[in-house]
Amino acid sequence: MVRRVLVAACMAVAMAMATARPQAAPRPSDDGDGYELWSDCRELPDSIEFLPVYLPSDSHGFIDLHRNETIGLKDFRALQYTRDKDFGQWMIRTGKWYGGLLAERWPLHTVDPARLFEHLRVSAWEIDGTLYPVDPTCVWTQETEDQALGLFNLWVRFTTAGTHTLKVMYRQIAPFPFTDPLVAAADPFGLDGRRVLVKGEVLGDVLDEQFVHSYELVVMRGDHY
Repeated sequence: MVRRVLVAACMAVAMAMATARPQAAPRPSDDGDGYELWSDCRELPDSIEFLPVYLPSDSHGFIDLHRNETIGLKDFRALQYTRDKDFGQWMIRTGKWYGGLLAERWPLHTVDPARLFEHLRVSAWEIDGTLYPVDPTCVWTQETEDQALGLFNLWVRFTTAGTHTLKVMYRQIAPFPFTDPLVAAADPFGLDGRRVLVKGEVLGDVLDEQFVHSYELVVMRGDHY
């Protein structure tokens, strides 16, 4: 099984960078419904957290589709990035910016997160039944001395306590072949780390060509949680 770099690691680096510089202001938005959306694609907000992307029963990493695909003259192991998941109730607090899936960290000069996000995108967020299409160019990337980081720069902050529903929707719009540096030297499939995230949706509750992560967010006041 391919091991994807964990979202938590990317989150830690992103949080450190977010707190190391002056913050941009969020787009003025109507928070009459108890929330506001971040939309400054160039900057990260401060005080960020990621919602869960794995269920307790999940193996961490891409989903192995148990087959190879031939690209050119070489075989690649076929993978799906994620699948439909319902995380049920999740307790969060007011005042923090929350994000979902699509945060990647790879060794520098291996997998380019920006190029990956040209093939795999967050297509929309749905909050309390209201759909918010996502700008596919709203991607934040950063390189350190030895790592390439990237994430879709989408966040929501709740301003009042209460219960909200959130759906985060993703689409694999084109195959993404790559070499996984974490398994290239000892590939259990004998493929020298060659992998491909296949287009569309192969595994899912509803095969609608998109992956949906659903949450029921129980928002507590920040000073009581």
